[in-house]
Amino acid sequence: MAFFCLMLFPAGALLAETPASEPDVPFYERLMKGLETGVTDPIGFHYYFKDGFRTESPDGRFKIKIGGEARLDGGYMGANETLKRAFTDLPGWKGNFRELKIRLSGSMYENWKFRFDMDFANVRQIKDIWISYGKIPFLGTAKAGHTKVPFSLEGFMSNSNRTFMEIALPVEAFFPGRNIGILFQNTALDDRMTWAAGYFLITGSFSDVADATDYLSEAFGSAVSFRVTGLPRYEDDGKNLLHVGFSYSHQFRDDTREESQLKVRAHPESRLTDDTFVNTEQFFTEAADLFGYEAAMVRGPLSVQGEIFQEFANAESVGDPGFWGFYVYGSYFLTGEHRPYDRSKGIFKGVTPTSAFHFTGGGWGALETALRFSYVDLNSQGIQGGKEIDLTAGFNWYLNVNTRIMFNYVHARVMDRNEPPIDGGIANIFQVRLQFVL
Repeated sequence: MAFFCLMLFPAGALLAETPASEPDVPFYERLMKGLETGVTDPIGFHYYFKDGFRTESPDGRFKIKIGGEARLDGGYMGANETLKRAFTDLPGWKGNFRELKIRLSGSMYENWKFRFDMDFANVRQIKDIWISYGKIPFLGTAKAGHTKVPFSLEGFMSNSNRTFMEIALPVEAFFPGRNIGILFQNTALDDRMTWAAGYFLITGSFSDVADATDYLSEAFGSAVSFRVTGLPRYEDDGKNLLHVGFSYSHQFRDDTREESQLKVRAHPESRLTDDTFVNTEQFFTEAADLFGYEAAMVRGPLSVQGEIFQEFANAESVGDPGFWGFYVYGSYFLTGEHRPYDRSKGIFKGVTPTSAFHFTGGGWGALETALRFSYVDLNSQGIQGGKEIDLTAGFNWYLNVNTRIMFNYVHARVMDRNEPPIDGGIANIFQVRLQFVL
């Protein structure tokens, strides 16, 4: 409610100040221009709207932005008899708010930054709450709080910038998600190399990244993680590039606590269901080692990306199991755009259409097609969590920099799972998403 109150004050003033002598300019464009221009109060604080509500102190040293993200999903899930027996509530039409997030972010005195994200979809869940300080010699930026662990290209990226509706099978299975800790990150070799490293408390389940299981009050262990990336080729402002990277995470886990048991699992690249087709269930372990290998290529509108993951658990009771998985996908922009790259973090950024969509004429936005193959194997030693292959086809319509409509079709095959017993399970998932980001 506070957000809308803040919006109404400057919007009302701007409507009153918008010139009426511009009959040839559409009302919407005049309004947006006025919102971007903003208003200034008697003290000198500037209030305006640009991809979110913003305010800035008179000297520019203190800036705040209020924004958010909304993702509304819907679709149909079909399953063969094998999967129906294992998950009786699986088939049918489904829909939900995947995310409904409010974000407060800002900067102080140039080098200090802060961020607070709260997701209100289904349950209230803190995503990010951190403060950072930049321009530290050699170390670059230091960030402290609840934030993403530096691991994996797709895992480290923002949800709003990913090509598909959901992360690939092995990314969900092995990406550590968010934890409380301190993170350092910097660039080298004229921004041709990035590195990020940190120490974290394990404040939630090892792989329950998207569930509300990040317990901030007590830790189940600790972890040391790092990620390094390189750009052997970077040309035409990122229109032609080759990216490579490596990630590693070592987790020290408490094998005496029931709550700190390890569980590796993945949803079928859809969150229209809470069922996980592959799942090791919980088991005690003293430590776990994660390895990630990543590569990506961009050649104009064409891009290719892939990652390989391995996990090794120090768990004598179940024979020290090891799990692995990989994915590879390609995408192509029918309208000529390319995936933009952030050289400061070694990840891809959000797409800006060459010509945004307008109902009154003009551009059609950006159109992208994509195809992904994913595989994960959670069977090893005394664990039989199953194997899964997913083939996902996607189509993205970027109406503008803030709005995207996504279509995904997922064909999933599940094999060799013990509990519940699944061998030869097949699911066909048709899903659509409306995404809005400020």
